[in-house]
Amino acid sequence: MLRRTGGYKLTEKLVSRCMQIYTLRPGACRSGEIGRRAGFKIPFWQQSDGSSPSSGTIIPMKNIHLMSFNRILIMLFAFYAAVGFSTNISAWGEDGHAAVGILSLERLQADAGIELQRILGSLDEQTLVEVCNWPDTVKKTEEWAWSYPLHFVNIPKGASSYSKSRDCPDQLCATEAIKRYAAELGDRKASMEKRRQAFAWICHLTGDLHQPLHAGYSGAAYDKGGNNVAVTFAGEQTNLHYFWDSALIESRTSGLQQLIGVLSRFPVVQAGDDWSAGMADRWTDESHQLVQQEIYPQDPVITQSYADKSWEIMQQRVTTAASHLALIVNTVL
Repeated sequence: MLRRTGGYKLTEKLVSRCMQIYTLRPGACRSGEIGRRAGFKIPFWQQSDGSSPSSGTIIPMKNIHLMSFNRILIMLFAFYAAVGFSTNISAWGEDGHAAVGILSLERLQADAGIELQRILGSLDEQTLVEVCNWPDTVKKTEEWAWSYPLHFVNIPKGASSYSKSRDCPDQLCATEAIKRYAAELGDRKASMEKRRQAFAWICHLTGDLHQPLHAGYSGAAYDKGGNNVAVTFAGEQTNLHYFWDSALIESRTSGLQQLIGVLSRFPVVQAGDDWSAGMADRWTDESHQLVQQEIYPQDPVITQSYADKSWEIMQQRVTTAASHLALIVNTVL
């Protein structure tokens, strides 16, 4: 049974995703605009002294689970009272994000792997599951509400390439955030907690950026990365974004272990150590080109041929994301 989105019944996993109560209006799709209009805190990298806001924008990972359950429920009910549907911006779902992190390990150079283990404390599966999904957890809190736009980038339909000045002038998008957090991960003067968070963001956002609909349309064609595109898959009504984020993976695998097994069939090539910030721009272009050429189905009822083709693209994008994550880590560590 597929998990439904929109106005349909929810599973526990979908409920956790729907705790995000801030939604983007069509006229506020440019990255960061919603945060400024809502009065959210300025991201710590844009402050003059480079420190975190005194009110506590940086939340230690180990403390994120201490949120009041009652407060979560209030946020959730407020969400449904206000909008009545889910806007999902979690590329690949929990298993997909974890797979990006886990698969990156075998592509790391030895020295980079040792340093990453020192930063994270462990490189076991559970650590990667928690760390690489951490950004989706904190975005639901007041302290990190400003980070919502970091999970995607919007580009005009028909544009041949990403343009920072046009698409992300305030640096609040996945493309620019990867560059910033890569620099923080490599900063040996930064605190260990800040570097752990930096890796969490890089792992998560590299996954996000390789999900094509996270490099979707802005302007007149803006559709919330496919969230506004209704489709039917395996007899269930959902939307195109959720199909790509989770429904397709769930229909082909029974969980993280099987997903890792499937993706492990792809040849493993150790990543290099020559990453540069401009590469994130090219990764953005690749995803946006897929959006323009492959992602939107001709029929709102997902056919078997479209699902099969999408599954091939998805496997390639997740494994490519793992290689690119390893490339960043090899370079900065």
